[in-house]
Amino acid sequence: MKYEDLDEASEKIFYEEIIVCLFDGNYNLGAGALINSLVKADFKGLIYIGYRGALPIWVKQLKPLGNDNFSVTPNINIHFKQVDTQMHLGYYKPFFIKEAFDNYKQTKKIYYFDVDIIVKAPWTVFSNWLESGLCLCLDNSFHFLHNSHPWRKHWIKLAPQNELSFNDINYYFNSGFIGIERDSIIIIDRWIYYTNKYIEVGGNVNRFVKDEFNHLKGDQDLLNAAITISPNIEISIVGKEGMGFTTPATLMLHAIGDNKPWSNLFFIQLIKSGNKPNLADKYFFSYCKYPINIFAGYKYQLKKLDMLISALLGRVIG
Repeated sequence: MKYEDLDEASEKIFYEEIIVCLFDGNYNLGAGALINSLVKADFKGLIYIGYRGALPIWVKQLKPLGNDNFSVTPNINIHFKQVDTQMHLGYYKPFFIKEAFDNYKQTKKIYYFDVDIIVKAPWTVFSNWLESGLCLCLDNSFHFLHNSHPWRKHWIKLAPQNELSFNDINYYFNSGFIGIERDSIIIIDRWIYYTNKYIEVGGNVNRFVKDEFNHLKGDQDLLNAAITISPNIEISIVGKEGMGFTTPATLMLHAIGDNKPWSNLFFIQLIKSGNKPNLADKYFFSYCKYPINIFAGYKYQLKKLDMLISALLGRVIG
């Protein structure tokens, strides 16, 4: 990173790359593990974190720089920004990404990560990937969505009147990660447009609607709607292996679902539903200790033991 001004405030620093994420509640534990994985991946730059509630206890382990800025390593700073929104934070993603671009006007590369993601690949892989276009990974549930699909027809009907060209893409992307260059920021503006249109037609942005029949039911549909009306944006697609939905997992491990690894009771889950720990659960426990120790006392050992015993029993049960 290069410094424009010797000031502690991160707004005075030029970052070549910025990572953006959001959390509230105990999702701060996921944010801590994500940061640890970025340190291991050798990311260099700023992590711009939007949060609701109080700052996590683990910030006491970081070097304070003033103005809600902290140093994780000599190469990584964090800026915490308390967000004032009633939206489910999933819907707030494009607004916060746009804010990051607006606040750091010289930064050309921004990456958004959900905090239930662990980075597996070296950071150079991500940085080089963005040179090929907007970075996207296929979704686990609806990875194929034909260009004639009725959902796309509905999204096109809701498009701005000045958007008269549409692409013929046949894929549906997970909104847990996206890499954007400043030249492609219009995709974020269109994502914001569809979010506002969703509100206009009566959508509830305070929660996610789990309805596979609805063409608008969450931030992911809204992102894919924005991509549908963006034939002028070059994109670079990685398959389901990018987020570890299939093996071998190549870039990330995304702990989808309601039971997150930091709060999951693995043994109880195994007994009740037969679901054993998955790859994302296992990787999470490799990133809980350094440089941020996200669990207090013996909690890490107990939770990891719960996961390991459940994984072993899961193999026996099949």
